[in-house]
Amino acid sequence: TLTNLQELNLNGCANVSSAALGRTLQRLSKLEVLDASYCPGILRSSWQGKIQNLRVLELCYSGVRDSHLSYLTNLPMLEELNLDSCPTGDWALSHLAENNVAPNLTSLDLADTDVTDVGAAHLPKFTKMTRLSLFYCNISNAGLRYLASMPSLEVLNLDSREIGDDGLSYLRGLKNLKSLDLFSGRITDAGCAHISKIKSLESLELCGGGIGDFGCAYIASLDNLSSLNLSQNERITNRGAASLAALTNLKALNLSNTKVTSAALRFLGGLLKLQSLAMYGCRGIEDSEGLHALQQELPSLRCLRLNSASDNDGVIDATLLVDDSSDNEGDEEGGGPDEDMSLVDDNEDDDEDDATENLEDEMDTNIQRW
Repeated sequence: TLTNLQELNLNGCANVSSAALGRTLQRLSKLEVLDASYCPGILRSSWQGKIQNLRVLELCYSGVRDSHLSYLTNLPMLEELNLDSCPTGDWALSHLAENNVAPNLTSLDLADTDVTDVGAAHLPKFTKMTRLSLFYCNISNAGLRYLASMPSLEVLNLDSREIGDDGLSYLRGLKNLKSLDLFSGRITDAGCAHISKIKSLESLELCGGGIGDFGCAYIASLDNLSSLNLSQNERITNRGAASLAALTNLKALNLSNTKVTSAALRFLGGLLKLQSLAMYGCRGIEDSEGLHALQQELPSLRCLRLNSASDNDGVIDATLLVDDSSDNEGDEEGGGPDEDMSLVDDNEDDDEDDATENLEDEMDTNIQRW
């Protein structure tokens, strides 16, 4: 009867009923991990009182609603809860937080749920939370103020067009934050000024189209960054690339669909830890001499993503000769926002605040070094 079973994966088993699951769980007293994703048949409450020992509960795309989660009352061991794309919202979050249902919860995925700023107010109750996804929730800039009271956060996904510069001011004090995903956020150079205060960051994604060279200068102060994605930001030029040369711990850099040209390649030679470089969609990246020189300077480089790549994905082995005559195209790695989401007005006023002069001097200094 598998009474010692600790992990049960029912992902995609659409015909599993709530009654059947309840009978099964009654015998599995040692179960610690349950994946019932894509299982719409488990919505009734007959099984939900039998999972007190669970550490991980995966319910994404299961159709679970607020009323179903109301039956979860005592999960003292639960560390990870995934509600991705479930039609649940503020009431469920209030129930879980205010009733101390899962006091040891460290990871919560609310991607594509109906959670709003009202629900976000309950998040600080999860005092041990280290990983939080609010991907495309209905959270506004104002709702981010509650995250300022979650100092344990290490991984945060705020990928949403509702998030902009003003909300990022609330994140400045998250001293343990290592990964921040703002892929499609409406972030500009001003938002980068706030992000530059989070010195613990190791991974950063900013692909909403509003960042330029001044934003790069701010980001260049994040010494611990190992992964940086600035693709889709058409205001970034070679001056911005020169600033990023200060990020000597980078292992992955994506500047695809920016205005960086082949002349920027010489700025990247000091990134000795770089393993992956993406510059797809950047006009003029066909300087084979520059590419060969980069290969010589970067011993760890293994993957290039360029217009001149020799396969349909736009990816080449960095150890191979680049065929500049090839015009094959590929999709942007990892996807990207729609064109109308990533374009900005080329005539946008570039006047900055009082820090502008200093940033410009820093960029000029970086360029002169080369």
